[in-house]
Amino acid sequence: MEMAKRALTLYLIAVAIAVAFALMLTPVFHNGSPEYPAWRVLNWFMAAGVVVVLAVNIRRLNDSPTGEAATVRYLGARFASYGSIVLTMLFFWGWFWTLNPESETGEAVTSHLVYFPAMDALYVVLSLSTGRRLWQG
Repeated sequence: MEMAKRALTLYLIAVAIAVAFALMLTPVFHNGSPEYPAWRVLNWFMAAGVVVVLAVNIRRLNDSPTGEAATVRYLGARFASYGSIVLTMLFFWGWFWTLNPESETGEAVTSHLVYFPAMDALYVVLSLSTGRRLWQG
């Protein structure tokens, strides 16, 4: 079991770092077309990471203590779990939207300039924090 936790941790951290670098470097290597080939590949890895983050944080929510003595851990579990739920809804809605070949109209591409960077930043934060939590254990 410990080996599986370490593998999931390394996966989450590796994908989070890849997403962070792709997010920072997309303006450098993107040619201005509505097609994002790097993100088409990276989204598949992110999908698995989103499911792992959701499962780990929901389990953490169920295992979190209650009461005044555990307020910080209790609130941390709540924020991570609800953030994971929001991330899952945003990611899969946006990803399924981009998988539709007729979805990339001018207005949709413009909205993606705000939507996807915000969602990717949320993914990086939650993935790194969940990976750290798994590693510590």
